Amino acid sequence: MNPNISRILWVLAAAALSSTMVPSEAAVGHPSQPAVGNMDKATGGSGTTESGKKYIKMLSPVNGAQLSAGTPVVLSYDVTLAPNGNHIHVYVDNHMAGLSHELKGSFSVGKLAPGTHTICIKEATAAHVLIGVNRCIVVTVK
Repeated sequence: MNPNISRILWVLAAAALSSTMVPSEAAVGHPSQPAVGNMDKATGGSGTTESGKKYIKMLSPVNGAQLSAGTPVVLSYDVTLAPNGNHIHVYVDNHMAGLSHELKGSFSVGKLAPGTHTICIKEATAAHVLIGVNRCIVVTVK
C-alpha cells in the first residue's frame, strides 16, 4: 500500500477514535523533564512507569514562545515510549492534529490563529488508547 494512503488511513482512524475518547488532562511544564506519574500541572506530565524513565521532550517551540501569525508551527520532539506505548498523538487546543510513529523528529501543526494555544504530545497504545504519558506547551501567536 502507498505509504501516504496508509498514513491518511491512520489519521482518519485515530481521529474517529479520539472523538470517542476523553483526553487526559494536559500538563504544562518544562519540555525536558521526564513525564512522571502523579505530577501536577505546574511541573509537567503524568502517567509513566514508577521508574520515571519514560518521557516526552518537546524541543521547539519552547513553552511560552511567542510565534508569528501566518507562519506554520513545526513541533520538534524526542519521545521515549512507556512499555505499553506504541506511537504519539499530537493535539492543539484539545483537538487532535495527527499522529506519528516517529519517536524523534518534527510534526507540522499548521498555521495557528492569533491567541494562546496549548500544543500536546500524548502517548497512545497500538489501539490508539491514550495511556496518560503526555507533555504540553503553551504558545502565543501574534
